[in-house]
Amino acid sequence: MATHLEGDLPKRPAFGTKGRQAVIALNSYAVSKFPTLAINQYDVTIGSGSEKRALIKKIWYSDKLQSQFGAAKNTVLFDGNKLAWSVTLFPFGDRHVTTVDLDEGDGREARQGGRPGRDNKHRVVIQKSGRVPLQVVEAFVKGDYRMDNDVLVGINFLDHLMRETPSKHFITIKRSFFQSAGKVPMERGVEAWKGIFQSVRATQGGRLTINVDVATTVFWSQGTVMDIACRMTLNGSPEDLQSKIVKEHGKGPISRDLRRLRRVSFFCTHRKRDTEVRKKVYTIEGFDQNAVEYTFEMKRHNADGGVTTETISAYDYFLRQYNLRLKYPQLPLVKTRKKGEVFPMELCHIQEGQRYPFKLDERQTAEMIKFTVQRPTIRMEQIKSNVAQLDWKKDPLLAQYGMEIDTNMIKSKGRILNAPKICYGDGSTDRVFVPRDGKWDLRGKKFAKIGAQLKGWGFMIFAPQRNCDELTVKNFIRQLVQVYIGHGGQVQNKEPIIMYADPKKSVGTNIFELYKKAGNQVQAKPQMLFFVLSAKSPQPYNEIKAFCELNIGVVSQCLQSRHVAQAKPQYCSNVCMKVNAKLGGTTCFLDKSDHPLFGKEASIIVGADVSHPAPGINKASFASMVGSTDMQGSRFAAICNTNGARQECITTPNMIKFMCTLLRAFRQETTKIPMRIFYFRDGVSEGQYAQIVDEELRDMREACKVLQADYNPKITVTICSKRHHTRFFPVDRNAQDRNGNCLPGTIVERDVTHPTEYDFYLAAHNAIQGTARPVHYHVIHDENKMPVDMFQALVYNSCYTYIRASNSVSLIPAVYYAHLASSRARAHEVADEGNTIVTSTSGGKKEQSEVAEIRPLHDTIKHAMWYV
Repeated sequence: MATHLEGDLPKRPAFGTKGRQAVIALNSYAVSKFPTLAINQYDVTIGSGSEKRALIKKIWYSDKLQSQFGAAKNTVLFDGNKLAWSVTLFPFGDRHVTTVDLDEGDGREARQGGRPGRDNKHRVVIQKSGRVPLQVVEAFVKGDYRMDNDVLVGINFLDHLMRETPSKHFITIKRSFFQSAGKVPMERGVEAWKGIFQSVRATQGGRLTINVDVATTVFWSQGTVMDIACRMTLNGSPEDLQSKIVKEHGKGPISRDLRRLRRVSFFCTHRKRDTEVRKKVYTIEGFDQNAVEYTFEMKRHNADGGVTTETISAYDYFLRQYNLRLKYPQLPLVKTRKKGEVFPMELCHIQEGQRYPFKLDERQTAEMIKFTVQRPTIRMEQIKSNVAQLDWKKDPLLAQYGMEIDTNMIKSKGRILNAPKICYGDGSTDRVFVPRDGKWDLRGKKFAKIGAQLKGWGFMIFAPQRNCDELTVKNFIRQLVQVYIGHGGQVQNKEPIIMYADPKKSVGTNIFELYKKAGNQVQAKPQMLFFVLSAKSPQPYNEIKAFCELNIGVVSQCLQSRHVAQAKPQYCSNVCMKVNAKLGGTTCFLDKSDHPLFGKEASIIVGADVSHPAPGINKASFASMVGSTDMQGSRFAAICNTNGARQECITTPNMIKFMCTLLRAFRQETTKIPMRIFYFRDGVSEGQYAQIVDEELRDMREACKVLQADYNPKITVTICSKRHHTRFFPVDRNAQDRNGNCLPGTIVERDVTHPTEYDFYLAAHNAIQGTARPVHYHVIHDENKMPVDMFQALVYNSCYTYIRASNSVSLIPAVYYAHLASSRARAHEVADEGNTIVTSTSGGKKEQSEVAEIRPLHDTIKHAMWYV
């Protein structure tokens, strides 16, 4: 079967025309002079070809190797791995083999003899592979050439050309450059750094652009391993850490936390030879016995020339050899990857500029948000400062290769779409209205569709009674009932069962007792159970959700005790939107006049996402999909499952199962079968667009055939992404909100979009803080051929129907719901031992990895919006 090339993706049918014009400054800069020189490309193999990047970089930039490039030395680019480029031919011809001895480069004598592998010599092979076809990049940008491997090779070269000089002055992480200036310490031994993001983009308008933004990431803090260990384990002093480690015997939470330091680099300063210029760097492999327990055989040379061996502890060794009396000998020793050497924690200094690769906890996340949030005016100035630091005009390599960049932000002609009319239920004040600034007040509004009458329900309190007594809960229930009725809800039983969880019993046992009591109260199966928790944490939240959704088939609502105590009407309204949705209702509809799908053929909106576990966590990837179940496209059923090991595409079994389930749900709820499918997919990089068309679209068609042999709906596939660095800065005051952000409905489809394909950026929401991030929509398959203005209205107007909010949201709700369902369904995973990844995938192919599927939802809530 022929694969689908990216060049075959749909071309832009037209530009949109609706809405009022607005000039938008973009954080993109035009390449004013394109390189025209012949660029030579070389394949580079260092050692076996699998050496670590840090070693490769050290070998490449060694004096021994650099001196061999002759006149080409100042024009050589290196990608840090396997490719090099130069405008000047290398003096040694098309193939060169040499050896670099790093000991000689460091001023040490080259190691002679000894066991094989003990020397520090590295073989380097440089082979000319051709020339970079820059002319096709220029043709592609102008729309005269389709995307192919030559274009990718050219853009890859230009990307590295832009990176080469900054990488010599900054700590480089892919396309971002960082310096420690302005870093901010955070909880648990890490710190936040700001930096510069820079990327080469081929864009609409026939030009190449440079996208520059503010980058942020988290690094390990500097300090001794002991200091960082105290901070990351929340122990105030080394004495506390030492005593707790002794009690844990290597099997508690502190030992688990310490494993995060594995692969972190450090250096020591207790030896005379460890100078700042020539400090030896080690990598943490793990932690060993403490300095008193750890012993080894030490050889000593006697006065008579003989050698004796004695057993000595690490503590005594450091005392005798370096006159160092360790302060904390009970702490575990740091075990290195180099010959198994060990060092005391208090003598190991963590090297600066090492990225922290783990998921941040709740407090760290809050700190990071505070660090990264910048109003548009401040972010714009920071971006301009970044451009000044990059100083393209003085970049010697850009000059050598003949590339020039305009340092003024590109200004684009955008549009601001009109907000849609939205409808609430009969009896509402302003039942049909047009929201202003993307938000509105729920007071006086009755939900557009009321869910089932609330009859069987109950409350269970997991918070301590002293923090949340029964009177407090009863007061909250009265307020909640009052607010829900005010929004049109129907409540038959206004005094539900209230009980405290028994800490001696399991979460499931407690819930089942509430389930029985609530059912007995009304002589029927409960419709909904409420749980009051003392804090926002995974437990018992995940256990509650899993038991309700898998074991007893009842939707649930968790509440924080502090909100229950306050019982504010606004909070109650927010809870009521979720309650109504879980009972089968809808908050609001789009007015018929502003619904692009109204009165047309039956259409289903599908949203999908694939998420992956945090680095270092050995769990499966997760696929989730939601599909609309009403003609208005306001209610969505959801289905989720594990999806192999870091699989990007939804696997074939999942896709067929998901689509069949959602299409059946639509047919069951509407008595119709959708003749149009609008599929919105998140979590996909640009390089995987063609794969989505080749595989997921193929599997969707197969699912349609499984449902009905002659069923052949028209399908439109759109990729939605917030993982980009494009930002809008409206020039005109009437195009800004009070924070300086673009107004909801701002759309840009020129200057930063694809040269020829069908895409646009849309900012649909009112950003509460920071600079709004528009969503990038890229149509990669289009059989429905909806007019551009109508399709853009479908996307934007849908953002006003998010079922648990009284404001427009940034992303089309179908994808938001897929995110929510995926996050929530993690609680449905089988036990860890049944979810171990046995095989992993390579090359992005849709191979199956042996991971257990999640437990299925209870039949009674399969069509409910259990995930909101």
